[in-house]
Amino acid sequence: MELRQFLQLLRRKMWLISFIVILVTASAGIYTVFFVSPTYEATNKLVVNKSDVDRSGNSLLDVNSINTNIMLINTYKEIISSGAILDKVVERYPDMNISAEELFYRIKVLTTQNSQIITLKVTDGSYQKAATLVNAISEVFKEEVPKIMMVDNITVLDSAKLNDHAVKVGPALKLNLVMAFVLSFMLSAGGVLLLDFLDDSVKTEVEVKQLFGLETIGVISRIRKKDLKKKCNKTSKKQAGENYVTISQ
Repeated sequence: MELRQFLQLLRRKMWLISFIVILVTASAGIYTVFFVSPTYEATNKLVVNKSDVDRSGNSLLDVNSINTNIMLINTYKEIISSGAILDKVVERYPDMNISAEELFYRIKVLTTQNSQIITLKVTDGSYQKAATLVNAISEVFKEEVPKIMMVDNITVLDSAKLNDHAVKVGPALKLNLVMAFVLSFMLSAGGVLLLDFLDDSVKTEVEVKQLFGLETIGVISRIRKKDLKKKCNKTSKKQAGENYVTISQ
């Protein structure tokens, strides 16, 4: 099928495609708004800042120490999301009713290149619960790092505030609507193309010429049931009202 024929087919079936797209997109929006639980995110920041001090107790800025701290960031990312940390968080906060495996999928550990900052993010249906969990993870991590790495270089830079204004991060209504629109349009257009491909009936004079190389000498127009009823009614009335000739004697 040529591109021009495909576009003509889409134009003829646009009413069907539009109906499917509107129905699917509206259903996705209703489901997202009324049936998907909101999700909140709490953030905590840690800094890896082990520094040396001189004899007077003054902190020394050592480039080598900074580079070492930055190199440890990837290792710390793995430790934060490991069972050694998450299991202790679950044990310390049993009232949170969450397992270490669930917590693993809810936590995000983000870093910036050549930065000593580690950002922890936890998502949950309750902002207070998310804030409690992210703070607990940072505290447990800070306590356990000296035992695991034999170095104490973690400082909590910014904890999540339980009384902060909770901002929803999900569900993504706009994203869901766009995805529903695009997918429904592609599937409906593909379905129309497939049905037309499977339909081997001849509908137009152009198709007759393309298939058989013959010119059409006549066309029977489409007759609607309404037209047949009108014709039948006229015929019946004419028969009922026929004039008869009376022969007088």
